[in-house]
Amino acid sequence: GIGMLVNIKGKRTHGLISDSLKVLTNLTHRAGVGAEPDSGDGAGILFQMPHKFMRKACAGCGIKLPRDGEYGVAMMFVSPDRERRAQTLEMFKGIVENEGLEELGVRVVPTYPDAIGNAARNACPAIRQVFIRRPKEMSCADFERKLYVVSKLAVKQIRDVKYLVSDPYFYLASISSRTIVYKGMLVPRQMAEFYVDLKDEDMESAIALVHSRYSTNTFPSWERAHPIQYLIHNGEINTIRGNVNWIKARESLLISDKFGDDLKKVLPIINEDGSDSAMLDDFL
Repeated sequence: GIGMLVNIKGKRTHGLISDSLKVLTNLTHRAGVGAEPDSGDGAGILFQMPHKFMRKACAGCGIKLPRDGEYGVAMMFVSPDRERRAQTLEMFKGIVENEGLEELGVRVVPTYPDAIGNAARNACPAIRQVFIRRPKEMSCADFERKLYVVSKLAVKQIRDVKYLVSDPYFYLASISSRTIVYKGMLVPRQMAEFYVDLKDEDMESAIALVHSRYSTNTFPSWERAHPIQYLIHNGEINTIRGNVNWIKARESLLISDKFGDDLKKVLPIINEDGSDSAMLDDFL
């Protein structure tokens, strides 16, 4: 189930987010559940960066944000184990700094686990928002590209099981200065109950995408919920293996004036651990 709401004049309101969540709830018949009616295949929402809300929320946890557009947010799933989580966040900070960016701080995303079923709760990651400053000399577009590079390096260095320090919970739901994604192994009606942020009146946007997932070929998990970083999609791409192989074959020929030497850092483009929709998102 897919929905989109847009204020065509670009006016940001909390009402648009509330209405989008109503659309999502009305798409419950397009979502899936398991043996528990309160553990779902996945639901989520993507919307514009809510600067007004973020400024207020960060002030409450000692993070001073610059102006809208001058920072990005990594919406991150990490291990519920405190020691492993601290290690993951430290590794991510190192990647951010190695790419010439500055981490401003980490916010604990408030959630209400009692709103979701046992299966979803048992698999639930810890959820954090990491704030990253845009360098003054860097354009918004170049900043988005650099955040993309950070995300690709982080997946390879933090989640890859060949490393002893890997975090199997690690996942970036979004990393951008423009948009943010809230999602999870939820049924549609649970979104605003589980994610307390979504009820805040200062949470505003002029556009929102919502998705409720009914999986036919993969088991549900927190990271397989939609939206992904750039798209929402109904999956089941019959040509996925051939598509992935073509991308692999062409990677050695890729050049980009926009990415320059950073291009080699994002290879391989496709993370084959993901669903077919996630692999399409990787390519997009």
